[in-house]
Amino acid sequence: MTKKPASVFIDNSPKTTLTMMTDPKTNNAQLFSSPLISDADVLNQQLVNVNKQLRDSETRFAAFVKATSDVIYRMNADWTIMLELQGREFLEDTGEPIQHWMDKYIHSEDKEQILHVIQEALRTKSIFQLEHQVKRLDGKMGWASSRAIPIVDRDGNIIEWFGTTSDITQRKQAEEALRRSKDELEQQKRLYEAVTASTPDLVYVFDLQYKFTYANKALLIMWGKNTLEEAKGKGLRELGYEEWHAEMHEREIDEVVATKRLIRGEVAFPHATLGRRIYDYIFSPVFDANNEIVAVAGTTRDITEMRQLSEQKDEFLAMASHELKTPVTVIKAYTQIFHRSAQEANDKQAAALAIKMEAQIDKLTSRIAELLDVSRIQGGKLHLQEKHFDFNELIDGVVEEIQRTTHRHQIIRRLTTSRTVFGDQDRIGQVVINLLTNAIKYSPQSDVIYVYTKLVNENQRDRIVFSVEDFGIGIPEADQERIFERFYRVTGGNQNTYPGLGLGLYICSEIIKWHGGTIWLKNKKEGGSIFSFSLLLKK
Repeated sequence: MTKKPASVFIDNSPKTTLTMMTDPKTNNAQLFSSPLISDADVLNQQLVNVNKQLRDSETRFAAFVKATSDVIYRMNADWTIMLELQGREFLEDTGEPIQHWMDKYIHSEDKEQILHVIQEALRTKSIFQLEHQVKRLDGKMGWASSRAIPIVDRDGNIIEWFGTTSDITQRKQAEEALRRSKDELEQQKRLYEAVTASTPDLVYVFDLQYKFTYANKALLIMWGKNTLEEAKGKGLRELGYEEWHAEMHEREIDEVVATKRLIRGEVAFPHATLGRRIYDYIFSPVFDANNEIVAVAGTTRDITEMRQLSEQKDEFLAMASHELKTPVTVIKAYTQIFHRSAQEANDKQAAALAIKMEAQIDKLTSRIAELLDVSRIQGGKLHLQEKHFDFNELIDGVVEEIQRTTHRHQIIRRLTTSRTVFGDQDRIGQVVINLLTNAIKYSPQSDVIYVYTKLVNENQRDRIVFSVEDFGIGIPEADQERIFERFYRVTGGNQNTYPGLGLGLYICSEIIKWHGGTIWLKNKKEGGSIFSFSLLLKK
């Protein structure tokens, strides 16, 4: 039965309410009674519920305070009194409300800033939030991240502030260390840029995808660029390098990465304003802390003028050598005639002088021959008269010839089974002569020199290795990498330079290279050096 209230009657009892309900089908009425609930009861019940919620909230808040590691604090409405602070071994506990809390906890440098943020939070009734310096429990200065929210009454008035503070000292120290590192890095960067900007050399860095990540001012000018941003991140082809040139440098970058060693080369390249120039360059690996290559750095020097001067010098040497060769030959012929005449006249003194003159002329002739060889090598005109010959026969002949010129040194041969070599017999003999005479010259206190050969197999090709071992002064480590350079001369222990033009070993190196061989030296711990070269054997 559905009941609808028709009317409400309040009886004399303050505790009961009567309600009459009418059945719509039968039209019969019934009375129901229910307890009377006053306004005071409703308010009391609401108060009970609020108190329960408050107790629950206080319980949860107390649990939060115990669980958190942050500093907890309470301030009065206008921040003039710190009501409570639990320092959590970061700051000192207050124990009781204090007024001079800023003097107790806040670094003097940050007081003005904190007051400004407090005033703004009071004005807007918004959250107070700031990172600032504090006086720690241990007496040292630290950093804190503070955040406080206002507690307001029903009318929106602030009655107090509740806040937390986190210890961010380590983070701030890390940030400061990072800032200092960045400042130092920036200072170094400015220093490097000042250095690289002032040099006429080209200085640059490739990433491992062949893209430029840095280029100094000289290189930007060569490209016709005004700023690094115009070139950074671009590849060789994008910056005007021809295909063959780009491919060559990419192969060289790959080689540097694979071998972790620098490489050196020479190339011609068009300059934006100076035209085609010749450049000498070096690519070197850049390593990270784990010894892994992260980039390839390069320096390039314009050697166009240097090359032109070198070519002019070579032309002069070639011309002077040719011009001197004829008169020296004539002088030697007259000296030989003078020598014979002195012998026929039985003038021993004149004959001895003629012999000395002839020896000096031979030295001069040798120097002229060296200069001529260098001019031929530089001009690519060193013609080889190649043929098959017995290598041991060549060595035997040279050793016997050199042995007749020295009485102090004994040349001992230790040769392997004879083999046939294809090459210029006279030029290879010239190399053997030079190595043997050097061994004699640079071992004045020794009385023996060893000459030996051996057979080796390199890359499935048979080679014969020839070596000359002396027991002299050796080659200083600083000179070893340059010993085969043109005009380079080694100095002795007393810093006196040995006689010569510094061309002999350079000519030897070039002759061996023209034969497809290699030449090298090795110092011995006990003193002296071993010079060796290898040649391919006849198939």
